[in-house]
Amino acid sequence: MGIITETQPLVADQAGVWDGEYVHLDADSREIDRHASRLVCRLEDGPDGVARLSQTNIYTWADGSREIRYFDGTFSGDRVWIRNDLIDGWTGEAAMDPTARTILVGWTRPTEPGFRYYEMITVAEDGEAKNRCWHWYREGRLFQRTVINERRVSRDWRAHDDPAYYAFTPRTKVAQ
Repeated sequence: MGIITETQPLVADQAGVWDGEYVHLDADSREIDRHASRLVCRLEDGPDGVARLSQTNIYTWADGSREIRYFDGTFSGDRVWIRNDLIDGWTGEAAMDPTARTILVGWTRPTEPGFRYYEMITVAEDGEAKNRCWHWYREGRLFQRTVINERRVSRDWRAHDDPAYYAFTPRTKVAQ
């Protein structure tokens, strides 16, 4: 974990497992969706000398359905770069924050011209909770916000990992 830990310690400290709730709001702040979440955030220095950060988001709705999203990126310069079929973006610490508790995220979608997304993550002083706010834009206009509150479940992501977490699984009912 050395490369990212040395240059982006707050980003590196996100490694672990986080439980929370996502609340999606339209541009007029009306709730359009709400669901539970579990994030498995991994951080590793590869044998090739490349630092990697990957994250699996497991979303669960009250009706029992679940969706899995997987993201991975590599560290270069002053941030982690994420590029896949869905996302072209970055994440990194906000250097201008004197408290060193803020992470910023920005991305576009290669398949959706005119789309952009920004996120601000504020991490609690003890590092065991965080609050996130997403702003979604289409053609330069806000169309959605997402508000997320999370708490750390474990720093040991390996104990909570699963091979099924490394691919996209669309929202489906989970067999009980």
